[in-house]
Amino acid sequence: MWIGSDHEFVVVHGISHRQARHFRCTGEHLIPHSEDGDSGSGNIVAACEFCNRRRHCRKRVPDPITYRKFVQKRVSVGRWNRYLLASGRAVYRSGRGN
Repeated sequence: MWIGSDHEFVVVHGISHRQARHFRCTGEHLIPHSEDGDSGSGNIVAACEFCNRRRHCRKRVPDPITYRKFVQKRVSVGRWNRYLLASGRAVYRSGRGN
């Protein structure tokens, strides 16, 4: 994921700015507002835009533990956000890789 400018992320991963938008860091509500989730820090975690939208576009939003297991399974076989997995870096902040 990246925060701030996507420039370094684009250069490091050799992708377009359009592709990089999917990996922008967002705030993921574990329990959505539609299910009476609040905006407190205990209900929000960091997630790339792709994961945030993908989880919430389902008819029934999976609970956080179920979705985490789904993502971990996909990651373990190299089928989730391959651009992130290739570099081993998790978050980019305006010119500084973490």
